[in-house]
Amino acid sequence: MKKQIITALAALTLCSCTPKEHFKVYAWVSGKASMEEEVLEDYFARAAETGLDGILIECHGGYPKVLGDSTAFRDSAALVILRRAAVYAKKYDLELHAWMWTTNRTEMSLRNAHHDWYQVNGEGTNLADFKMYNREHYRFLCPNHEGVTEYLKDRVRELAEVEGLTGIHLDFIRYPDAILPYGLHESRGVVQDKVYPLWDCCYCDVCREKFKAQTGTDPLDLEDPTANEEWMQFRWDSMAKMASELCAEIKRCGKVSSAAVFASPEESKKLVRQDWVHFTDCDFVCPMIYHDSYAQPAEWVETASREGIEALKAAGNPAKLYSGFIVPRDGDFSKYFQYAKASGADGLCIFSLEPFRKHPEYWDAVKAEIEKIR
Repeated sequence: MKKQIITALAALTLCSCTPKEHFKVYAWVSGKASMEEEVLEDYFARAAETGLDGILIECHGGYPKVLGDSTAFRDSAALVILRRAAVYAKKYDLELHAWMWTTNRTEMSLRNAHHDWYQVNGEGTNLADFKMYNREHYRFLCPNHEGVTEYLKDRVRELAEVEGLTGIHLDFIRYPDAILPYGLHESRGVVQDKVYPLWDCCYCDVCREKFKAQTGTDPLDLEDPTANEEWMQFRWDSMAKMASELCAEIKRCGKVSSAAVFASPEESKKLVRQDWVHFTDCDFVCPMIYHDSYAQPAEWVETASREGIEALKAAGNPAKLYSGFIVPRDGDFSKYFQYAKASGADGLCIFSLEPFRKHPEYWDAVKAEIEKIR
């Protein structure tokens, strides 16, 4: 009996000595190949002093700068951005994650070479030729087209070669908005009381043929495609499969895999056909809980985070969840930290650091919250 007690006490001591990972705090920031060294250093120095764990720097955005051969697919500017940022990440001992646009790719070299890779809406228009929501950068690749996933894996592999990079963060790993977040309808001048063919994707020949082979039905023959569970599931599965393959590739490269995803599991599936709960091999997700865009109160940061955590658990997905929120206009960060912590999230991610240049007092506000929460 004495021996059993000693063994139990030893086990308890061992458990209590195992450190629990602290509440993580990250931030997104836009990156440019032309960004001044003093700006880069300011971001990383202040982030370290504030207590952030790392920065997710945008290296491929809506208007990627082409350096060198304009017909090449290589993300030349992205590599410049990451190599320059890596110097300061190392200097200030911060994680550096490459924030990469995924299905949303706008470079003309790709559009010219692989026009057929782009998604097609319910009216038969290829997104390479159409400015969805009048946004030039809204050009989405189809996850079912042969070559698309391998093309994106190539982008992952070249980014992973950057020395000092912690991870690769997948953004726009989804379909375009079949319905915009509700708070944006008026400002974008759209009426979306239901899903309309203009904004519903992907009805390319590959998707139609693949779905018909599985079900015997052409999705264009469906009276209400959005009401058809098989067609919805087909698109959720298609994107989740591609996302999972990309995350697995990131991890094969020895990097942390993560994704920026829509605010809650159900809203993501409904609005952008993104079933992120089933993104396997993803180390962490950052739901972008920008409550104003959804016409929701700030408390939604806690509600949506909790929904995401519960859905990940139900799916058996071990990915951590870091609640994403937008910089508050009034500079009051306290409630967002409280909501994220109360939800059970593993941390949070702030979108984004640009306003901190104009409002340096934000650094002190975030530092105070980090010190309280840890």
